[in-house]
Amino acid sequence: MLRVLFVISQDSGGGAARAVHRIYRSLRENFSDVCDVRMRVIHKFHDDDRIVGGKATRNRKEYFEYFVRTRFRKYFPRRPFVSDNTLLHSQALYHSGLGRELNQAYKDVIMLGWLGNSTLSIPEIGRLRGPVVWRLSDMWMFSGAEHYTKNDRYRVGYSRKSRPDSESGPDIDRETFRRKNRHWKYPRHVIAPSKWMAEQVKASQLTRKWLVHVIPNPIDCDYWAPIDRGVARAKMVLPPDAIVILFGTGGGLKHHHKGGDLLLASLSSIEKRLTEMGNKSRVICAIFGEETPAEIVSGIEVVYLGRLNDEELKAAYSAANVMVVPSRLDNLPSTAVEAQACGTPVVAFRVGGLPDIVDDSVSGTIVEPFDVVGLGRAIAEIAGDRKKAEIMGAAARERAIGLWSPRVIAGQYLEVLELAASEG
Repeated sequence: MLRVLFVISQDSGGGAARAVHRIYRSLRENFSDVCDVRMRVIHKFHDDDRIVGGKATRNRKEYFEYFVRTRFRKYFPRRPFVSDNTLLHSQALYHSGLGRELNQAYKDVIMLGWLGNSTLSIPEIGRLRGPVVWRLSDMWMFSGAEHYTKNDRYRVGYSRKSRPDSESGPDIDRETFRRKNRHWKYPRHVIAPSKWMAEQVKASQLTRKWLVHVIPNPIDCDYWAPIDRGVARAKMVLPPDAIVILFGTGGGLKHHHKGGDLLLASLSSIEKRLTEMGNKSRVICAIFGEETPAEIVSGIEVVYLGRLNDEELKAAYSAANVMVVPSRLDNLPSTAVEAQACGTPVVAFRVGGLPDIVDDSVSGTIVEPFDVVGLGRAIAEIAGDRKKAEIMGAAARERAIGLWSPRVIAGQYLEVLELAASEG
């Protein structure tokens, strides 16, 4: 019996956590006869006795180091780090004590997920004993401190010359990359959900020798399935006869890399193209992930649905004529996968892992980055043509069932976990 221990910051509350929990559940439900799967998290949300939550306990040395560095840091201020990359940066400086706990745990292989919120320090990761498989949710593992980056400093080892002119203060990305390079002495097995992410792992000076496997995320297509559009729109309080364009993330429009502003910039092109098509239907752009009063942008109503649970998300996908995922940079966003499972075509830019999800001109449309006029036209040409949307929606659903079945994906994960465990 293979003993697998998943380690991630939390078991719910974001795309990365939800994806890892689906993998964990898929292994348990399909291969419980050959593997014993458990999970260790800092923040626990699911009622599951196989998931252990809570902070680890620091020993005296670890606590003293943490206390001294944080307590007296204000007396030795550094210049602030300034960057046009405003996305999350994690330096993973302080030992949490979890590394020592994991080394004492009863397991054959550890699978790491998203490790933000001080789950493990960089040295703790380097000192993990036994086989480790790392499932990627973003770019942090092979980059510096940044979780997503538009530059390619990881390709050149974060040389001083590669630093962008727009940055100032301490180069925390270079510092973090150098600490990873110092503490991570041997290769790990890596699971990348998209071909694009796998290519970035192999391009990094830090991880170019690590073993990379491409496995997408599973999705339960029995649960994520279309529901009657009329019922869905009534549930989401959306008009039954309107064209509904859907967008959303955990942070709504707040996350720059998710491209919500690019969707808003495309609305005038949507209106123009629908007029050219002779479609005079009312158009609503529905955004989930934040609560803001409704507004009119470029003649189109923009309504905010707030934060949605899974049942509400399923209704939102089913209520929409098209789902838009206009990310500037992304791995394998759950919204694009869930929407297709619910029979809704997706429009996205040709970035990151999105071409792995959307079969261009079959289950949706891929637009060249970051052409907002082209984005608007692509949205209108699907949303404004009921027959085309239905054909694409059916293809999207079929694609989801064929590619992302939990048993198929769990089997691929099991192969990698067994391979890592056999290498000891």
